[in-house]
Amino acid sequence: MDAYEIFRKIDAGEIRGLLSICFNPMVSLPDNAFIRRALEKLEFYVAIDFFLNDSARFADIILPGSLQEEDEGVVAQVEGRVIKINKAVDCPGEARQDWVIIQDIAKALERPHGMQFNSPREIFEELRIASKGGIADYSGITWEKVEQNMGVFWPCPSHDPKTGEPTPDHPGTPRLFERDSYNSVAKGAGPFYFPDGKARFNVADYRVPVDDISDEYPLFLTTGRVVSQFLSGTQTRRIGPLVKQYPEPRIEMHPRLAEKLGIKNQDWTTAETRRGSITLRAMVVTTIRPDTIFVPYHWAGKKSINQLTVAAQDPISKIPQYKVCGCRVKKADGPPEYASVLEPQQ
Repeated sequence: MDAYEIFRKIDAGEIRGLLSICFNPMVSLPDNAFIRRALEKLEFYVAIDFFLNDSARFADIILPGSLQEEDEGVVAQVEGRVIKINKAVDCPGEARQDWVIIQDIAKALERPHGMQFNSPREIFEELRIASKGGIADYSGITWEKVEQNMGVFWPCPSHDPKTGEPTPDHPGTPRLFERDSYNSVAKGAGPFYFPDGKARFNVADYRVPVDDISDEYPLFLTTGRVVSQFLSGTQTRRIGPLVKQYPEPRIEMHPRLAEKLGIKNQDWTTAETRRGSITLRAMVVTTIRPDTIFVPYHWAGKKSINQLTVAAQDPISKIPQYKVCGCRVKKADGPPEYASVLEPQQ
């Protein structure tokens, strides 16, 4: 079940309680008026987070969790390099590491089986065992090897997949699919993870957007990130220099579109879709198509562009259609009421 399906089931009354960890759906999920209604329907909601985010304000209980600097463990980067995060400081006040909180909940529910670790290292050792023989094989990765090599690339098997012999010094696999590489699926037939060792090209069917442009909504709305903010902004909207670089969301548009609509840079501008409207300052740029506007999604409340986005999802990946929906734009009569209202963390 994907994240949005969970909220559909909450709305249908099939899910009545929710536990979330570092999740801010009021900012990060589309059509957040629907998300608000679903959160309000929950009979019981527990949020684990290191800051009081916008969604946690709906929770019955908030458990203060941990930042990565307050714990230790490994993460895999996008390139497949496994690196270790070392603890730098203790959790403040009554905050605790997330894995400790989860284990305490399991113990309180009298379901401690599989949740009785004494350290992050013990959790990692179980990951090594569970992944052995798989595509992302961690079995040959140890914390010591990660520290000594500034990271190790998966797969890193503890035993040679071809001979079964132990490989305590396996260096990891910085580059997948080398010509003479061996894997447990192809078994020497080729470098790719198919029985014949060959790669596959898949042709995707083109489908028009669920909420396409029309005479009523003639422009495309697309959303995304700006470099100074991260995800739902729970951390970055609290950091002065980052806020100063991009203090609030803007409606970015091409000069030709701005001229057509009589909008100048910094003018208050309203964008509207079938789900709602938002009023922000315009940002006239040449880095966008004349038929498209862009708004970053890192802000909450009345500044959230996900008030306008459509909840349609890709049928395979289940990713929402954040990148396209029909909209219309006009110059606003003036600033909205919320323009002078500070965010809770401010």
